[in-house]
Amino acid sequence: MSEQKLNARVIITYSRSLVALRLAQSLGQRGAEIIGCDDVSMTVLSFSKYVTTHAIYASPHDKPDQFIRDLVQIVKDNKPHDGRPYVLMPAFYEARLIAEHRDKFGDDIIVTVPPFEAINAVDPKDHFAKTLQNFDIASPKVWFPQSESDMEDIAEETDYPVFIKPPDEVGGRGIMKAKNPSELKQLYRELTAEYPGKQILVQAIAEGRDYCFCGLFDNGQLVSSMVYRNTQKFPIETGAGSVRETVPAHMFNPIASELMHKVKWHGVCEIDFMWNGDENSTPMMIEVNPRFWSGLDHSVKSNVDFPYQLYQLFVEGRVSDCSEAIIGHKTQLPGMSTLGAIETFMNEAVNFEKLEAEWPTIKQTVKNGEWSKGLGQFMDKFGESFSIDHAYQMFKNMRDEIKKAESISVPDDDPFVGLGVLFILGSLLRYGKLPPEVKR
Repeated sequence: MSEQKLNARVIITYSRSLVALRLAQSLGQRGAEIIGCDDVSMTVLSFSKYVTTHAIYASPHDKPDQFIRDLVQIVKDNKPHDGRPYVLMPAFYEARLIAEHRDKFGDDIIVTVPPFEAINAVDPKDHFAKTLQNFDIASPKVWFPQSESDMEDIAEETDYPVFIKPPDEVGGRGIMKAKNPSELKQLYRELTAEYPGKQILVQAIAEGRDYCFCGLFDNGQLVSSMVYRNTQKFPIETGAGSVRETVPAHMFNPIASELMHKVKWHGVCEIDFMWNGDENSTPMMIEVNPRFWSGLDHSVKSNVDFPYQLYQLFVEGRVSDCSEAIIGHKTQLPGMSTLGAIETFMNEAVNFEKLEAEWPTIKQTVKNGEWSKGLGQFMDKFGESFSIDHAYQMFKNMRDEIKKAESISVPDDDPFVGLGVLFILGSLLRYGKLPPEVKR
């Protein structure tokens, strides 16, 4: 890691996520003061020593206008008076909404998102498909049915199997595979009912394996990149990568650069490709995610620190830390069976409401250096059936599962984060689904 110390204040959104944790680690370990934000009070970042304050905003999904108003006020309330850099770094899907309303933040803060016009050219998925058609970039054929009558025609002309999907979900959610015309038409009816008013897409299936291009661009010029592939996914067909491996980027850099140059991209992005591994063939571009990606931790562990690079680009105007990715490096998310065990344990052992109410007091006790007292409070609020030793052993067992691949970053000098990761995953899993930020 660079020894440069960052005398800066950084606001990180969606602080419940492991992506936000990586942002906080990257910048906080270099000295930046971190403020976490979310529409819930108990988040992964609330467990981290690098985070000094946590603010609440309205849900960007349910109340987008109020979310922007709340975030603008948070920015005003926390603006430093000593002239140091002040940065807003979105962690996940809210980046698009923030970019759309960038003007509302004025000159109060540096907002590290691409121009909205660039984002809108590639997101949501129907915009992306039309942009690629206009630029003649290699990608699978896409149909845009407007009605069941259109779907009848498409169902007869396409080869099978094909994918059918909504335009603006993340992490593979809503994507289904149709094996024949009747199945395709039925899935179309189901998706139009679930996503009323949205443009449903039908996409031909590209041959090969999926690859994730991760890049940073300076006004359309490639600054830094790395590529990983998912060697395991869950679910297998359309799910998240659970084991990742870094591969050479030379087949993907020119294609990504062509698109990003044309839309004048400025910032980070993740681009999904399908490729058969034959260097005489062209990788097919599948999708652009205009934000950080769930495999960010893998990217950083592969020696490409995108959060720090993004900070440098927007604050300093140039990126000095452009390290080469370590080819062949592997990381792994905890197994789904382990997450199931966490779910069971959390449901049975944890009094979530009591812990959430008491967490600010516990965290302040720890910040005051009273570790023993803080741990005692932590144990008490988990209830009589909870054992801190049990939680630690569970976390240790998760890490021991991974023999040849690294797991989620939990720095030795940030001891509560490991429990925070367990707590948040367990809390979310008890509602029956994984969070979207671990799915792409």
